Amino acid sequence: MAVFVFTDAFLTINTINLSAYVTSISVNYEKDSVEVTAMGATGHVMTGGLQNLSVTVELNNDQAAASVLETLYSAVGSGSNTLVIKNATSGSPLPVFTCSNMFLAASTPVNGAVGELSKQSVTFTGGSIVKS
Repeated sequence: MAVFVFTDAFLTINTINLSAYVTSISVNYEKDSVEVTAMGATGHVMTGGLQNLSVTVELNNDQAAASVLETLYSAVGSGSNTLVIKNATSGSPLPVFTCSNMFLAASTPVNGAVGELSKQSVTFTGGSIVKS
């Protein structure tokens, strides 16, 4: 069995490595269920429809050039973002996922309360995914 504890996520957004700031990451890959039931069927018959892809990432904010704030701020409104995601632990069973042409609708460059760590959670949607 190839179970593992996910402790070392690798993430690049538009070739910028943000792995050191990731606190959680989730890739959601699904296909719409389209009903194709016809007369004579005794139950629902489904087929796969359009792909529905999203990647949600929570990161610690960093204001340095080419870091979290600048990378996400620049990515907002663009549908051409590329994300590369994998488990960076040596010998891990997780493959590499490359998500291309992802759209980012919003980021939260200022987020937090007095004495708290500034973090932001963003969700990229659309695009395509390749598992290698």
